[in-house]
Amino acid sequence: MAAISFIHLTDTHFLPHSGNDLHGIDPARNLRRVIARVREMAVTPACVIISGDLSNAGDPASYQHFKTALMELQETFGVPVLLGLGNHDRRLPFRQIVLNEPEAHDESIRYHYSQRIGDLRIVVLDSLIPGEIHGALGDEQLAWLAEELGDPAPGGELIVLNHPVLPRGLPRAQDYLLADAAEFGAVLAKHRILGVLAGHSHVVSAAPFAGTLAITAPAAGFFFDPGTPDGLRLLDGAGFNLCTVRDGTLIVNPIILPGMQEERHRL
Repeated sequence: MAAISFIHLTDTHFLPHSGNDLHGIDPARNLRRVIARVREMAVTPACVIISGDLSNAGDPASYQHFKTALMELQETFGVPVLLGLGNHDRRLPFRQIVLNEPEAHDESIRYHYSQRIGDLRIVVLDSLIPGEIHGALGDEQLAWLAEELGDPAPGGELIVLNHPVLPRGLPRAQDYLLADAAEFGAVLAKHRILGVLAGHSHVVSAAPFAGTLAITAPAAGFFFDPGTPDGLRLLDGAGFNLCTVRDGTLIVNPIILPGMQEERHRL
């Protein structure tokens, strides 16, 4: 089976306009830098995944702005762009603006789906809990996932969601993880899963989980310092994961764009 590569982006945190800044950082500019870097690579991705926190505040103007970047991504690479939602997102403006669903009226309806990319199945889950920083999938979505995985794809299954299932490393009081990670893991453990791809933490981390690999991508909008055990240290920076499924194994190469990663804010 031929190798297949794709790009995993996360946490774009779009603001209403280019040039707006978040503690001195323009997330849209950083995403453009990421797109330019991918374009330089001698790789044609089979798809691009953005695993949540598309917007910084879930407001309609930011989704209008994000939609222009989405069109640029699609025009640049000519491949499917798979979108997930994070805790900064809001489902209704996302559906109405990005998905062109003006009739959408219920914020509680989760946005989850699966898509075949070649021989792979990519399952995108919705871990957003409105008003909360941590995430959860819920019994109904977990039941849907179990049913979806009951018919395995020949090239394997990849799971995408915003909230990580495991902490990012150094002991911290709170990492705002997936609250029902144990129940999620129980579903995955019954199947051959190539990997679980997440974002939310704005740092790269990787560890075993439920018989597979759980890995977060570096944020496209800005970074947090993984060496800060208390509070948050926000750094200007951008990156992504180049993912390749080869001989039935997921291989992940984190790519960090050049820059000083200057501190811009502390919490």
